Order: sequence, then C-alpha cells, then structure tokens
Amino acid sequence: MSLRTNKLRRILFGAALGVAALGICSPTFVEAQDAKAAQTAKKASILVEKGLLKDPEAMMRTKFLAEIDAARDAWVAEYEKVETPADVEAYQKKKRDYFLNALGPMWERTPLNPQITGRLTKEKFRVENVIFESQPGVYVTGALFLPLEERFKGPYPAMLISCGHSTNGKAYDLYQSLGILAAVNGLAAFVVDPIDQGERFQHLNKDGKPTSVGVQAHNLVGAGATLVGRNCATFEVWDLMRAVDYLQTRDDIIPDKIGACGTSGGGTQTAYIMSLEDRIALACPSCYICSIYDDLTHNLGPQDAEQNVFGQAAFGLDHADYLFLRAPIPTLMCCVTDDFFNATDGWRSYRYAKRIFSRIGCSERLSIVEQDQGHGYGEQLRVATIRWALRWLAGRDEAITQHDQPLLTDEELNSVKSGKGIMSLPNARTSHDLTRDLAKELAAPRRERWANISAEEASQVVKERAVIRSGKDAPTAKIVASDGADVVFETDADIFLTAKTNFAADEKFDALTLVISDVGRTSEPTNALFAAENAGKIAAVELRGYGETQAKGRDYYRYSDFGTDGSDFCLAYLLGKSYVGLRVDDLLAVAKHYRETTGAKIALKAEGLAGTVALCAAVVEPEAFASVELVGDLPTWTAQIDAAPTKIVMTNTIFGVLKDFDIDDLRSYLEKRGTLK
Repeated sequence: MSLRTNKLRRILFGAALGVAALGICSPTFVEAQDAKAAQTAKKASILVEKGLLKDPEAMMRTKFLAEIDAARDAWVAEYEKVETPADVEAYQKKKRDYFLNALGPMWERTPLNPQITGRLTKEKFRVENVIFESQPGVYVTGALFLPLEERFKGPYPAMLISCGHSTNGKAYDLYQSLGILAAVNGLAAFVVDPIDQGERFQHLNKDGKPTSVGVQAHNLVGAGATLVGRNCATFEVWDLMRAVDYLQTRDDIIPDKIGACGTSGGGTQTAYIMSLEDRIALACPSCYICSIYDDLTHNLGPQDAEQNVFGQAAFGLDHADYLFLRAPIPTLMCCVTDDFFNATDGWRSYRYAKRIFSRIGCSERLSIVEQDQGHGYGEQLRVATIRWALRWLAGRDEAITQHDQPLLTDEELNSVKSGKGIMSLPNARTSHDLTRDLAKELAAPRRERWANISAEEASQVVKERAVIRSGKDAPTAKIVASDGADVVFETDADIFLTAKTNFAADEKFDALTLVISDVGRTSEPTNALFAAENAGKIAAVELRGYGETQAKGRDYYRYSDFGTDGSDFCLAYLLGKSYVGLRVDDLLAVAKHYRETTGAKIALKAEGLAGTVALCAAVVEPEAFASVELVGDLPTWTAQIDAAPTKIVMTNTIFGVLKDFDIDDLRSYLEKRGTLK
C-alpha cells in the first residue's frame, strides 16, 4: 500500500469513526497545516516577505517538534543504559513515580456502596448490572459478565475492560462482545463506563440530552483539571482502581487474578492502569501503543486530554514504557495494520519492551498480535486477548473462537434502570465538581502565602510554576528585520516576534508604552492608541503564538472551546512548558531591549488574555515596568473552573497553577506595590 493511499484511508476511516463515536481521529495535523499554509501565502506578512518563515502559523509547532525529536534521542540514550534487572527496577520506579505525580493528587478510598441493579441469564453466560461510587456521589456504571456455574465453577479470574470512545460505553457491540467471550470461556469480565460515555454523561440540557460526549467532554474535563495539576486521565485511572476494589470484594472473583484490556481510548486506560496498579496481574492494551515521539505528534497531532501527560516527552515516558513499567506481568500488545495509532511505531515500542522482558529473563511474557484492518477491536484481537488471559490467569492454553451468543440491548445493560443515567441518582457529582473541590482546597493556603509574600519569593514562585527562564538561560531579543513602522525581533532561535512602532530604531526618549494583545499588534484598541493625539512612543509586540504566529490547526480541540491553537498547546504540555511562560520570556527580552536601546521607562499595556503574561512578567521582574495596565476582561482561573464545563483557552493555562497563584493573587500583589494601574 502506498503512503498516499494509506493516508487517504486514515482520513476516510477517521470520518466514519467520528460518526460512530468510537475512535479519536480527525483530519491529520499535516493536512490542516497544508491548507493553512496556502491561506497564509495570500496575505502580506513581513515574516514571509523577509524570508524568515514560510508559514508563520507553523512557527510554534516546528519549534516544539524539533524539541520532541531531541527528547526522543534522550529517551533512547537513557533506555540503552538499562541493562541489568536492578537497572530495570530502578527505571520502573523512576518512571512510575513521575507518572503518578503528573496525574496529580488522587482521593481517599471511601465506601464503594455497590449496588446490583439487575441480573440476566443467557444461554451460555450471565450478566449483572453494577453501580459503585468511586468517590461519594461519583457513580460508576458497569456490566459484570460471568460464566454460568454449571459450565464453570467459581471463583473466577477477571478481566477489567475499559471502553474506547463509544457513545453507549459498555453496551457498544465490540466491548460487550469481549465481555461475553470471556464469560463463555470461564472468565469474569467487568466492562466499565468511562466518564461522559454510556450512562455517565455528566452535563445535560433541559431535555436530558448530554451537552458534550466522549472526546469533547474529556477535553473539557482536562482543561479544568490542568489548572489544579490533574489530568482527565486522573479520573479514569481512579475509577478503574476502584473497579479493582469492587472486584476484590466479591467472593466469586479470584482477587489476585485480575487483568486489564481495552482498545483505542480503552487502550489508553489499559496502558495507564497496567503501569500504575500493582493488583493488575495481566494486560492487553489494544489500538493505542505507538510513540509520542513519532507519527502521533508529527503527523496525526496530539490526541484528547487523557492521552497527554504533562512533561512526559521531556521527561522520557513513552508508550514503550507502559509495556514494561510493571514487567514481568504477562502483556499482550494488540494492534492493527492500518491505524492512526501508527503500527510501525507500535512495533518499535514493542521491540524496546521485548528487550527489557528478555533482560529480566521472561521474554515469553510479552507478545504481540496484529490484525489486518483499520482502527477498532477486531475479532482476532478479541479472541487473542481472552486466550492470553486464559493462559496466564486460568492456566488454560486453549484455542478459542468467537462466541455464538446474541448481543444485549443498551437497556438490558443499563445499571440505572430509569434510563436517565448517573446524574439522576441521589447527590450525584461530576468530575468538574471534584476539580472545584481541589481548587477550593488550594485557595486558602495560597491566599495566606500571598498576603505577606516577599518580592523574591513571589518572583521565584511564578518563575518556577510558569517555567520562565532567567539569568543566562533567558532569551535575548534582537531586531532581525524591519519595514517602516514594522520590525521583527528574534528571541529564541527561529522564534520571531513582529512589532509595530512609531519611532526610529536609534531614537532615545524617556517613556515608552509597550503593548501586548492576545489578538496581535493591530487590535482595535492598539490601533486607536497609535491614532490618538499625543500618543507618545509606542511599540505593539506580537509575542509568540499571537497574531500572525497563532496556529489555526486541527479543530480536534474545538476552536469554540479551547482556542485555535489547542493542538500546539498540547505539544508544549508534553514538553513540560507553558505558553504563558514562553511569552513572558519574550516580553521580558523585548522590554530589556527597549530599556537598553532607548533609555525609556516602560509602561506595559496588556489587552485581553495577554494580561496573564503581563502580570506574570511584572511579578518575575519587578523593575522591568514602571506600570502595568490591563485592558478588557481577564477572568481568574478559579472562575473558569467554577463555570465549567465552558471555554478555557488552553494557551492561557499553566499546569498546576492554582497550587501557587491565581490571577487575583497577582493583581493584588501588584496593586499593593503600586505597579498595577
């Protein structure tokens, strides 16, 4: 198959998958960027005209991908040093500790309050409708498929099945079919609805219909969670951990013989739970394992919120690591030939993992199966998964075939018998409620800290949280092109900032108004400022990712929810960076340039969300600006969490920021110092 044909198949399959709400594919990053480049070429740009950039909107993505390439080399170098069993153990602990920390704080184990709301017996299996609470009021719905006692005597090994992005969750035909296949062959199988799928839609309109589902809903959960140092995956992993708790309460389940499996988004959840949960004794991730360093970031583009772990690319937590973080548990990697989760990258990760299993003397415990099809849980993968589980959990190495049982209806598998889902249950709470809880918990100590914080401590807190460079690591701004009133700065290599000015480059003067705006250097307020009588000296600078260099890539991260540059944000997130911090670097570099070349004191004016950058910069370097003025609305991050699920522009967020500061903390601090107008 040619690369072009394969690419077309990916696109067509992605469109079909979106209709089915099973997978997580949209037009690839490359196609979107190609279309965008053509549009950019039609408009005048000093960056293009001066030969600095072919496509200004691709500037940040190009920079991030170069850093991801360097991170890949570092990962390989670290991996190659893992030689002995002791090396493997140390490597596993380091990566798992990082992974858990990046997911953020989890919760105390509270009573599960399990309910069995229905039972059905079929020809060769039976099923129970289950509800439990992973936290008080956080209801998890699932279907527990069990063998018939007359066919197989309990207690049984069990498989925990995670659902991919199916709208009807556990009732999706391929997922319940896997549960049935397990049960007719003597295994229990617990198929659990993830948040915002199946019966777990968290936000409904007045007609009782969900306002967001699957990928979109997960991204909304992830946006708020980012601000408190969690991830959408944090909620999914916790629910699965509590599902293991539930299985271990049952007399008909063997507590130390519980495996995990799932495909697509369920493959992601499987990769996570098998890496982090010591009670998972076997794993079969499907249609997910590839590599964050290759096609996934460079072509397809980052996926939904739970599939991006903060800083994992820079730290070195790749998909291969998921396969061997808990080696030697028996692990079967399932893949398909024509997947947007690139099979070639998957095989490469498998080989890295196989070498680790070999180094600790258990290569037979890692295997792979590949089916010739597109993305999805094909029959060969399902049969191989249950056969693998039978071999390692039940001691039965048997050839099995697909079951001959009819599938169940959604209604038969519903745990909430009213058919109205979890939010109709008493005191039901959402993932957004849990994020609000943590935000409130973080607020009191944070406010106390900022009430009497020193300038040195305030600067350090903001610098560390937003990942702002200083000293010899800070970038320097230099003018590399000019055209009348327009000039171009370069800060980092190949990072260009356009600026509009009303003075000559060699002028000296006492006062300068430096303007930054989240819509670029030609916003309406900025144009009005230049046109005003007695305007004074003005420089309006487009920081990286604003104006001409703002990405308008895939709308996978919906523009209306997250801004047009959500995919680029995810690349920065994988690298452990924040756009806010990078823009502060730019702002401080440009301000230093103008202080040194003009001798002026600088009044900083920030429009819209650029106010976040201005506040952070003024706290980090108190002497950089004589004054700071904010124009337009700048909501606190806490207010955005309180209003969730709603739009949060991701490039204006900082991972875990509410542990250390909110917008109002910075405002109050600068007001006390007399800096903020």
